[in-house]
Amino acid sequence: MKTSSKFVAALSLAAAMFAGPAGASELKVLWYLGADAEEQSIKDALAAYTAKNPETTFDLQIVPYDGIEQKFAQFVASGTAPDITKTSSMRPVIRPYLVDLKQHFGPDYLKDFVPGWAMGAELGDKVIAAPLLVTATGILLNKSAFEKAGVAIPSAETGWTWDEFLTATKTVQEKAGVRYPLVWDVSASRWIVHQFQYGNHIYSETAPYKVVMDDAAWTAALDKFIDITKTHMPPGQWSGSSADNPKQLFTSGQAVAWMSGSWQVSGLAANAAFDWQAGPTPHGTVKSSIFGGDYVMAFDTGEHVDEATAFIKWLTSPEGQAIFCKAPMYIPANLHTGALDLGNDKASAALQAMQKELADSPVYAATDQGNEAMQYVWDTIKQSVIQAVTGQITSADAVAAIHKAADASLEASK
Repeated sequence: MKTSSKFVAALSLAAAMFAGPAGASELKVLWYLGADAEEQSIKDALAAYTAKNPETTFDLQIVPYDGIEQKFAQFVASGTAPDITKTSSMRPVIRPYLVDLKQHFGPDYLKDFVPGWAMGAELGDKVIAAPLLVTATGILLNKSAFEKAGVAIPSAETGWTWDEFLTATKTVQEKAGVRYPLVWDVSASRWIVHQFQYGNHIYSETAPYKVVMDDAAWTAALDKFIDITKTHMPPGQWSGSSADNPKQLFTSGQAVAWMSGSWQVSGLAANAAFDWQAGPTPHGTVKSSIFGGDYVMAFDTGEHVDEATAFIKWLTSPEGQAIFCKAPMYIPANLHTGALDLGNDKASAALQAMQKELADSPVYAATDQGNEAMQYVWDTIKQSVIQAVTGQITSADAVAAIHKAADASLEASK
C-alpha cells in the first residue's frame, strides 16, 4: 500500500510535536539557599535562560546546606550526580567528576571575577567551578539605638578600633536599654576575621603555599576575643548553651551590633523595624573583612555537559548575575555586572559599604578563604575556639590545634 507524502509529513510533524524541541534537554539542578529570597531568584534565572533557550529546561531541587558535601560524594559514587549545583567548596572526592570549565570557556575566563574568590575555582591548570557570588563579613549596627543613646557612629573613613567600638556599644546598650551590646555568628569564618584584623592569617598569599601562623600573636588575639564573649555577648552564645539566635536578637532590636555578613542585608531590609547600617567594622592593627561566597559547578557524569556549561557561562555573565543577585541582594562575583538596582536605598548603601571593606582588606583575607586547603581547617577552628571560650582548653592549646590542622591541610588538599 502506497503512503502519500502528505500523510508521511503529518506523521513526522506529530512525532516532532510529541518529542518536543529537537535536542531538548532537562538539566537537573541541585541548589541550597543562602537567603529566603534566593529561591525565587534562582527560579527567575532558570526561567530567563529557558526563555532565551527553549531547548533547555530545568528540574530544580532545593536542598538543605547541611551535609551537602557528603551528598555530592554519594551522588558521584552512585552515578546520580546532578548536572549543575551550587557549592561553597570543591572537595577532593568530587574533583575528578567536575567539568573543567577552562576547556569550554577558554584560559582567560576567571579574569572577569573577583580575584581572591576566583582563585578558589582553580585546581592546577583546571577551572573546576565558576564564581557565583561573593560575601563580606562585617559589623551591622542598630543605628536607632545609637541615636537614642546620643552616641555617634564614626564615618567609614575614620573608623574605630576594637577598644573604641566595645566602649561605644556598651554605652549604647546601657543608655538605649538594649539587651546586649554585641551578638556574633558562631562560625569559624566569622571568627577568623577577628584574627585577620590583628594581622594573623594561616597560609602564605602565593604558591607554593605554606603555613605562616605566628602562634603567639594568634593566642593574644584569641584571648581578646574570649574577653569580648564575656563582656559583650549573650552568656553561652559561643559555648552552644544559649538558645538565643544572633540573627533573631539583632533583627528584633535586642542587640546594638551584629558580626555577620552581606547575606543578611535582604532580611534586614524586609524585617528590621529600626534604622540600621553596615559598618564601619572595628579593627585591631589592620582593617579587614573576609571574602566568602559560592560557586556553581557542573558534573561531567551526565549527558548534558555542553548544555550545563552554557547555562553556567550565562548565569555568571553580567546579565545572569543581575537577575540572580538582585532579589537576595548578593554581591555579584563578576566584576563587570555593575551596580544593581535593589529598590532599597538602605540595602544599597549597606552592600556598597561592605564591598568597600572587602576592597580595602589585605590580600590574605581572600587567599586564605580561597585556598582549598582551608576546607580541612574550618571544623578544627570552630571546635577549638568553642573549647577555649568555655575553658576546656587554653588559648595556646586551641591555636596549636588549629596550626596542626593547617599543616595537615596542605597535604590533604592535594
